[in-house]
Parts: sequence; C-alpha cells; structure tokens
Amino acid sequence: MDRFPRLPAYLRSERALVGALAVVALLPVVYTLVCAFSVARDVAYWDELGTVLLFLLRLDHGSNWQDTLSQLFALGNEHRTFTSRLLFALSYWFTGTVNFVVIGVIGNLFICGLCGLLVYYAGTTARRIRLGLVLGFLLFQLEHYENFQWSGSSIDHFQVVLLAAASIVGLARGSRVGWLVALLFAFLASFTLAHGLVVWAVGALMLAYGRSWARLGGWLFVGALTGLVFFYGFEFNPGHRIDVQHIAMLGRIIHYWLALLGAPLALGEDAAEPFLGILLLALWGRALSRGAFTREPIVLPLSLWAVGSLLLVAIGRTEVAQGHVYSRYYVLGALAWALIIFLQLEERHTEARPYHSLRWLVPLLVLFNVTANARFAHNAQSWVICRDNAADYYMRYGKDGVGRFTLHPDPVYATQLIREVEESGIYRMPRLCQQRWFPQARPAASLAYFVDRISVADELISIEGWAARGGVVSKPGEVHLILQSKQSQQIFTTLPVDRADVAAVHSTENWKQSGFQFLRRRWLLPAEDFQIGLLIYSQGRAEFIMTAHHLDMTGRGVGVLANAD
Repeated sequence: MDRFPRLPAYLRSERALVGALAVVALLPVVYTLVCAFSVARDVAYWDELGTVLLFLLRLDHGSNWQDTLSQLFALGNEHRTFTSRLLFALSYWFTGTVNFVVIGVIGNLFICGLCGLLVYYAGTTARRIRLGLVLGFLLFQLEHYENFQWSGSSIDHFQVVLLAAASIVGLARGSRVGWLVALLFAFLASFTLAHGLVVWAVGALMLAYGRSWARLGGWLFVGALTGLVFFYGFEFNPGHRIDVQHIAMLGRIIHYWLALLGAPLALGEDAAEPFLGILLLALWGRALSRGAFTREPIVLPLSLWAVGSLLLVAIGRTEVAQGHVYSRYYVLGALAWALIIFLQLEERHTEARPYHSLRWLVPLLVLFNVTANARFAHNAQSWVICRDNAADYYMRYGKDGVGRFTLHPDPVYATQLIREVEESGIYRMPRLCQQRWFPQARPAASLAYFVDRISVADELISIEGWAARGGVVSKPGEVHLILQSKQSQQIFTTLPVDRADVAAVHSTENWKQSGFQFLRRRWLLPAEDFQIGLLIYSQGRAEFIMTAHHLDMTGRGVGVLANAD
C-alpha cells in the first residue's frame, strides 16, 4: 500500500485511506444532486411540452395497441425516444399523470447508475477508487446544469449513456448471457437518442477484436434490423442543414466536434475547446497504441462510443448550434475525459503504490470541480430564473407569453396544449392557490369581510377582497376561499394582500394583512354555480361564513357581487 508520509495517523491504514477517498469521491455527487433537487419543480418547460405532454395527450386519445406502439416509436427531431416515452407512459398508466420532479430524479439516477456500473466492474478496490474519483469530479458539477436541473434533458442524455455502457459491459463479459444483455441494451440505447446507434459500431469492433465471429454475425444482423426500424420513415428536421460533401461544411463539423470534445475541460473558454479536443483524441490514440483495448475492455470502448457519439452530434447539430456547446452535450465529453484520464492513471500506477498518483490528482480534480461550479453557477441560476419566471407568470395570468420569458417558443401553442392536458387531467401546472380540507370547520360567530371584485376571463378566475376576525390580529395566509355548489364544495388557499385601507377604516383592529386574492385557471373549475364563502384558519381553529356572492361557471361564466350597485 502506498503511504502518505504527512497523513494523520487515522489515515495510515489502507482501509481508512480507502474510506476517506470514497467519501471525497462522493462529495461532488451529493453536492450536485442536492443543488439539482433544491430547484426542481413540477413544471413543463420547452421540449417537455412536445416530448411529454403532447405525447401523453395523443396516448390518451389512442384507441388500440397499434396506436400506442406507433406513438412510443414515433420520430421526433431526428430521434426515437422510445425508452423515455415508455417511462412517461408507465407513469400515465399507473398514476394517471406525470410529475416532472420525479422524472428529473429518475434522470439523475441514470448518471449515478452509470458511475456505479463502471466502478463495480473496474475490478480491484484501488481501481474502483481511482475511477470513482475521476467520474465523481468530472460528471457531477454545474457544467451539466441543463441535464441535472431539467428532466427534459437528463431523462434522455443521461439515460442513453447508461444504456450504452451496460451494452459494452455485457459484451466485455464475454459470455452468451452477456452478449444477449448487450443486444438488449444496444437496442434500447438506439431508441433513446440517435447517437445510441454508435454502440453497434463499437460493439462490432469489440467482437471482431475478440475474434468472436459467430456472435459478431448475430450482432451485425440485429444491429441492421435495429437500423432499419430506426430509419423507417426517417425525416430530417428542415432546420438542420447537413451537407458533409461541402468542404466548408465539413470543416465546421470537425471544428464543432473538437469543441464538443474539449469543452468539459475548457471551463467556458471557447478558444481552448478545439485544442483540448485534439489533445483528447491524441491521448485516446496513445492509449490504444499501448494495448488499452486488451487491458481495458470496458473503459476504452466506452470512451470510443462517447467520442463517436459527439461526432454524430456534430454532424446533426453544427448548423443549429452555430458553434455553441450546449450543456446537455457535456456529459459525453466529460465521460470521455474521465475515462481517458483513468487510462493514463492506470499506465502510471504500480501495485506497490496504488494510490501514489492521487497525491497530485485529487487536488487537481477538486480545483477543476470547484472552478467549473463557479464558472457555470450563473448559467445554472439563469436557467432556473427563466423557467421560474415563465411558470410564475403562467400561474398568475393563465397563459404563456405574458412575462419576460416563456414556457415554450410558441406561447399560444403552449397555452392551448397545457389547457388541453389540464382539462383531460393528464397533468397540471403548479397552482398559486392550493386546495385544502377543513373537516372541523364551524360557522363563524363574528367574521368581517368584503369581496371587492370577481373577474371571470377566458383563462383566469380572480376574486379579491378581505376578511378578518374581530379582536384577532390578521396574519398572511389565514384567509381561504370556499366555492360551494349543489354538486361539490372546494376550499382553496389565497394569496395574501396588504390592506392599509382596511386598517385605516378599522383603526381599533390590526387588520392590515387581512387582504386576499384568489386565482384559478378557469378550466380547472367545474361548470357549476358556486356560492362564495370565506374561511379563516388561525390559532388551530377554522371558522367560515358563506356570503351572498356567486361565481356562476355555467354557460359563459360570470361573477355576481351581491353588494354591487
């Protein structure tokens, strides 16, 4: 065992050292996942409207299994995202809805599963520690903010990496069962994102190198069938101009490919990206020339898959991206770098001193991780601000496009689609006023109130006023609204509103915070004639009064103020 002469005594045993290094490797994992979960919201945003909501709406309207199968394998923006659609469909079939927080958690678990799979099959404890450290610090940091914070990205971009790795691990096992497992995961990877198809080429190289000719024949046959299914009825997005025969276009593709490869280590420095991409390819070639294909039957092929996948991304997205490396693609480059760095470590370590190289590697990894988090913190925060601003304005106004940012590039489309899925009950965007239940509520002995306005618009219902108990200090969040009809009763929270005018008139009471505003998207309320009531919950007591005001949602919908002239 390698010993660090300046380590404290409690780290001078191999078991303690391994435990300490494992904890260090997990620190960026825990930090990144906590950051991602802290900003998670059940909000449909940009691609999720089409890939999830529209898909579930079509699934809901489907009449037979052929329609369902067609929707699951349907082409979308040059991908067939069968695996993620199957997850959405399972959520819909078992719960009747979909939750984007849950989907985001599942997406992030895919990248955790990838690291767990690779570390498990790394072999010795020392190898597992070395690989775990590199994977932890390169894959878990805010360069990947789009994947970690957005289920619409992570569910595919993290999932395809795990599926490709599982396929390569299956082949590397060298058994018939492993080969069959590899076929299954290669098929699933192909129908997760288009670059999942690259695993068929990598797998063929692995089988040919191992001279497993019979399995290679079966692999190529199944791969060809998968390709035929994938490309059946395939159409390019008209916005993606691809012309690899034109020398200038070919040059832009190669430049963008090198930028994609180098971006994870460039830390936002665009000019450095292509040079780092060249360095990555040089290190990969060096490892190959030194027999890494034999020594590392999982690590080297998986790094080749990541490099090849980024080439496919470059071919398909060079014109669309205009040279910009999107956060969602960083996972492929970061994985390639992590595996290449690991290969370099394996060349330099000795069995007698398995942890010696970590003396300089761990500080560098920590420095890189902290720097990456600092450099991309603004990007991550900006993404959250854009999403939350768009969602908050939608909740307040009942339609997209009112605020500075939008839920979708086409706000009219977003508004119509969300309304359809909410009316069908498949999914509901967050609501400002939540439904509550007060089974112990009793009629109020003394409750002062006034309803100022009842507004019924095409998108939104708004009711404003104030309510308070005599002799009791008003506090924000105490006022609830009751909607009671012959068919149902619903109780909702309201938004607190300061009412200095009420406090001025009732100067002997402390009712400045007695104001309320109720907001509800119109299509979330049934077509019933509601009597409006007010409930105050404070000091563990719920008291209510039913007013003479009405909200009539039958027909065109109208609010009736009993005290109006």
